[in-house]
Amino acid sequence: MFEGVEYRYEGAHVFVTGGSNGIGRAIAEGYRDAGAHVVITGQRGAARDYDHDLSGLDYRQLDVTNHAQISDVIGGLEKLDIVINNAGGRQFVHESEWDPSGFDGAVAVNLSSVFHINHAALGKLKESEFPGGASTIGIASSSAYAGYEPAPGYSAAKAALIQLTKSYGVSWAKYGIRANAISPGMVDTNLTATYRESVDATVAQMPLARIGQPVDVAGAVLFLSSPAVSWITGQTLAVDGGLTISR
Repeated sequence: MFEGVEYRYEGAHVFVTGGSNGIGRAIAEGYRDAGAHVVITGQRGAARDYDHDLSGLDYRQLDVTNHAQISDVIGGLEKLDIVINNAGGRQFVHESEWDPSGFDGAVAVNLSSVFHINHAALGKLKESEFPGGASTIGIASSSAYAGYEPAPGYSAAKAALIQLTKSYGVSWAKYGIRANAISPGMVDTNLTATYRESVDATVAQMPLARIGQPVDVAGAVLFLSSPAVSWITGQTLAVDGGLTISR
């Protein structure tokens, strides 16, 4: 998957929320191909309900805003070494984040879910014997760094996720658990395909002048959870073609 780079995750147990599509799927497949046992979550009832191939990935249905369901799903896992909090975006029914209920829904999906998933996973992460330490990695967004009129709840939640990552980095170091985040820019997914004009305008601002691919983010995630960077915690890595440095 990663040309010229080989990751080895044999024996690792990885949990990827929102791993059934887009960036999450690329992350999950990256860990799978590197030898890990990967549990993914999605909103549909079963892996067969998706149009694409999820073979080799252990699928669980999960509403990331349902705290009881989070506890049940994570409680049912044998082990945990790496948690990827990827689920996010507009997984709620409200039309506008400028509506109070829309704002609350965005924060619940993009921020609060991370706290509740990590809370449920902590006990298993403490028991991890993965080289370099267990990891939790959040998927933030380049929209966290500037005003974003279409989605005030989403962008605020992603900015808060960056801060929460720092707090985990400080608090969980004593358990040997590292906490980091990735901040993707414009990535080619089903969601971005629906607003091509905005995509083209954003790409024009990028020094690297191309839209990102899910595998671009996946490579950065596998890097941050690897033993090679066991002295990195509390950090957020921008993976955005240089977008945030060009604004």
